[in-house]
Amino acid sequence: MTSPERPSPPRARALLRPYALLYLYRRRLRIHRVQESLAAVGVAVAVALVFAVMIANGSIAGSAYDVVHTVVGPANLQMRSRDADGLPQALLKRVHRLPGVLQAAPLLEQTGAIVGPNGHTATVELAGTELSLALLDGLAHTLPIAALSPGGVGLSTTAAAELGVHEEGGAKATVILKLRGETHTLPVAAVLGREAAGALSQARVAVMQLKRLQALAGLQGRLSRILVDTVPGHTAQVQREMERLAAGRLTVTGPDSEIAQLHQALGPSDQASGFFAAISVMLGFLFAFNAMLLTVPERRQAIADLRLIGTKRAAIVQIVAFQALCLGMAASSLGLIAGYLLSRGVFHQSSGYLAEAFTLGTSTVVGLKPLALAVLGGTVATFLASAVPLLDLRRGRTLDAVYFEEESPGNALGGLTQLRLAACAVGFVVLAAVLVTVNASLSFIASGVLAVATMLAVPLVFSAALRIGTSAANRFQRLTVLQVALASLRAATLRSLALAATGAVAIFGSIALGGSRDDLLRGIDGFAHSYAADAALWISNPGDNQATSTFMADNLTTRIQQLHGVEHVSVFQGGFLEVGDRRTWVIARPPGLNREVLKSQMSSGSASTAIARLGESGYVVTSKQLAEERGVKVGGLLSLPTPSGAVSFKLIGTTTNLAWSPGVIFLGTADYRHYWDSTAPTTLGVQLTPGTNPQRAETEIKSMLGPDSGLEVSTARARDERIETLTSDGLSRLGEISTVLLVAAIFAMASALGSSIWQRRTSLAGLRLAGVRPPRLRRILLVEAALMLGAGCITGSAAGIYGQVIIDGYLKQVTGFPVARLATGARPLEIVAMVVALVLAIVAVPVWSASRTSPTLALDE
Repeated sequence: MTSPERPSPPRARALLRPYALLYLYRRRLRIHRVQESLAAVGVAVAVALVFAVMIANGSIAGSAYDVVHTVVGPANLQMRSRDADGLPQALLKRVHRLPGVLQAAPLLEQTGAIVGPNGHTATVELAGTELSLALLDGLAHTLPIAALSPGGVGLSTTAAAELGVHEEGGAKATVILKLRGETHTLPVAAVLGREAAGALSQARVAVMQLKRLQALAGLQGRLSRILVDTVPGHTAQVQREMERLAAGRLTVTGPDSEIAQLHQALGPSDQASGFFAAISVMLGFLFAFNAMLLTVPERRQAIADLRLIGTKRAAIVQIVAFQALCLGMAASSLGLIAGYLLSRGVFHQSSGYLAEAFTLGTSTVVGLKPLALAVLGGTVATFLASAVPLLDLRRGRTLDAVYFEEESPGNALGGLTQLRLAACAVGFVVLAAVLVTVNASLSFIASGVLAVATMLAVPLVFSAALRIGTSAANRFQRLTVLQVALASLRAATLRSLALAATGAVAIFGSIALGGSRDDLLRGIDGFAHSYAADAALWISNPGDNQATSTFMADNLTTRIQQLHGVEHVSVFQGGFLEVGDRRTWVIARPPGLNREVLKSQMSSGSASTAIARLGESGYVVTSKQLAEERGVKVGGLLSLPTPSGAVSFKLIGTTTNLAWSPGVIFLGTADYRHYWDSTAPTTLGVQLTPGTNPQRAETEIKSMLGPDSGLEVSTARARDERIETLTSDGLSRLGEISTVLLVAAIFAMASALGSSIWQRRTSLAGLRLAGVRPPRLRRILLVEAALMLGAGCITGSAAGIYGQVIIDGYLKQVTGFPVARLATGARPLEIVAMVVALVLAIVAVPVWSASRTSPTLALDE
């Protein structure tokens, strides 16, 4: 009789079931909840930065897109005027009669200032139209009839809120409109909410009857544009016929051209803020990576324990990946919430500097792309950092090798490895220099490379700091606290390096980004000062800093000229001109009155030659980026689509973009009057006789104009400050990103230090057991923290100054902004001192708590 076959022992499972994965992670959270929480904070900070900046960058263009499409509806073509005086309204009937046209609607747009019942002022886009436009864009069913009633004005919810007009009682209020030099009192016919005007409710707009706006603006029989809806399949034919009617004097495009121009206008500022943000995001992920590195030692020990009990490699990888996924998703969710709040608050950038040229919305637009990229980035950063302990799964490595390292288990980093990392850091610094030399647009990559080099250099700098500290401790034997602190740091190399690297990355970002922002703002300040210095007093439409809105001067110039202390009154002209996808800023000043701004803003060519030639006919000076885009060099011919048709001008020099990102064109007054067929001023510049007090002259001119005038008078200094404030607000996100990065870094380092101290409770209890009293233990911990932060700050400061040079070059060469020369001064030292002081102040709480750890904890372990 054969014996029964003995069952074979069960084979170990290669992979674990879901409930086992959940059980193991829940167990980990119970034991290491503080470390996991702090690592999650690091990941959440990175995700919040990514999400907030991407939303903020996309919201201006996204909300404007909604506004434009609410206005144009199904229209697929438009005929636009090239100047503020518009196109003949008679063209509307001719366009409507073209074969293939379903519908054509008129629109007159003017920028004006409205004063509310409480004295609050807002610059709004006035839209004059007829019922045909409401029928075209589908608003006829929701727009209140009163909005287009004769004599009244309809305000969007956003405009009404800024003016202090309440929606429920808005129709009973009256407002004062200042338009083209005149003042008008208007009743509020309606307040247009989203249910009535859709996305228009989120824009600073006012709606009124076409004929009424034409009368108020002195533009009877004129339109800004004609919107056209065509029969399917006939668009190209209709466009050819509309171009024939335009005769080269008007622009015929699709309705989305304004969005393209807005994207272009936002491009340089978005490039600048996006560049800052991308660096911040990268640094944020380095924070996350370093935060996760703090958990590496105990994770390596956990993996060793699993291998010793026979767990398969695949199962260990599964455990690590599952825990990384859980942590990454939870932290990313927290980061998304924080990022959205940041985008609505801190990162909500002012778009007022574009309001004179574009109709903008104010809503926050959240797209799927920012959402996906933020979550993906946070999860990937978590996976990468969590994968570091998996290096112990290499074949040929002893299962419990982690317990036989010279230093604290899982924390060793050999001297040879430090030298290799330092060599890589030097190579990356050289690579960064090569990249910016080859092409300034590669500065972002160069900055990223430099940030990584900063991290790689930390181990060697940290080792040098420990050697210097050891030398000091050996020389001064009484520094026993320093000796104990140094011994502790050597026993936790990887954890210490993660903390020092966090500090290095934070200081690098703060100095590089903050310093470049300061250089940019100083450059804008210099431009604003030189732009306003060409006259002592300025007279213009309210809020028209760029002098692009015309007004009716009548005999105003002569009357001002007769005032005491006035030497001369000059007529300045200008506007916006669409050159390709750029809505450029045209500046036309009398001969010699571009002196200050050209001397300070020239990029190529002679300023004195440009000043002289602009007094003649046929010459222009443009921003460098515009000339390069059109492929024209100094001395070449640049063709411009003027209201009189395409005209070629000789380019005699290039400038910065004067903080107007689409670019600028300087033109002689004679050429502007001829090709724009206009003598109407956009501002008056008043020169005073020597010794005349500007404030007194300003008061006299205001008195002469009277309270009913729609013009404002300002000194050169006031205009300078207003321009500087407006353009700086448009770039405010740069400073906010830098500040948020620094704040996040401080809390990230404080959290990391707190986590490190928490993980060392057993060793601290051992010191307590050996007789170390709490006050002495606190000093030891603070000295350790100072040494770690010091090593990181030294590395970050050196790299940050070089990073500032790289970013300055990018802003100047690629975006065209006026950037002042590099100036660091004592700023790096101030940042380092502030960071170290704040981190140590925050860490003082966990240090005090850890110093009171019960000695019995060491016995329990």
